[in-house]
Amino acid sequence: MNENRFIEKFQHKTDSELEYILENKKSYNEQAIAASIHILKERNGKTTELESVENEIKIEKEKKEIAREKTIEEHKKKNNITDNPYAPELHSKKVIMVFSGLFSTIFGAVLLMYNMKQTDNQTGRIQVLIFGILYTIITLVVVNLLSIGGNIALIFNIAGGGILTEYFWNKFIGKEFQHRKRSWIKPAIISVIITVLLILAVIYEQ
Repeated sequence: MNENRFIEKFQHKTDSELEYILENKKSYNEQAIAASIHILKERNGKTTELESVENEIKIEKEKKEIAREKTIEEHKKKNNITDNPYAPELHSKKVIMVFSGLFSTIFGAVLLMYNMKQTDNQTGRIQVLIFGILYTIITLVVVNLLSIGGNIALIFNIAGGGILTEYFWNKFIGKEFQHRKRSWIKPAIISVIITVLLILAVIYEQ
């Protein structure tokens, strides 16, 4: 409680002012409420009113925690995420879409190929690799030949990511396949390094 900056700040307040804060809890943050309770306890001891307020706060916190856990569970269920330690770790559809959009479809394809390796889908891996390479080449050719801006290239990439996640994933892994979520940090670092090297290579050639 000593770390609560409101304790020192509220020392000059009267009991009535502190009680007003407790009566209007929704207008104040948790630290202000906790400081008011702490100071009133020091002055008057633990009263029935304070105990009632503390119980209300405790119940409200429990309700928020239950709601938060429910939201997390609903999110997991919607995205087929499980806590089962025996389920394979896969890069999510969202991660594949983001990598496809930010870098290119081939990056998203590599992530999906990893997923298929984890689920023993060799045929799917080959098809995704071929698609990723061909789609990326076609995108580069179209963008360069028609001198299309970066926004159109982004649309191409996102469309490619959509094909990876909504066609290839659903066909070879399964739309409702239960899996654990794999971290995207390592692939992101590798993708950034590769992109930077490619950009430097292009600049060096010029």
